[in-house]
Amino acid sequence: MYFDIISAIIQEEDISPTRIQFKCNTSYDKLMKYLEEMQKREIIARNGSIGVTDKGKKFHTDYSKINDLISEISKTITEE
Repeated sequence: MYFDIISAIIQEEDISPTRIQFKCNTSYDKLMKYLEEMQKREIIARNGSIGVTDKGKKFHTDYSKINDLISEISKTITEE
């Protein structure tokens, strides 16, 4: 869920929590809990608007790399 939330924030500047909720297909209450948790972990910053911190950007990049690697491995396995 963190990856989806960060992706939504990166894709759309000055995004509202409601817009993130729809992009991530989750309930508003759950989203608010995730946002609070992510802010405590310094993955996002909420200073009037919601932004991704350097730590959040690194998480997003690393997760993307891992996801790509898993996709490559899956393709290799299914081709055999």
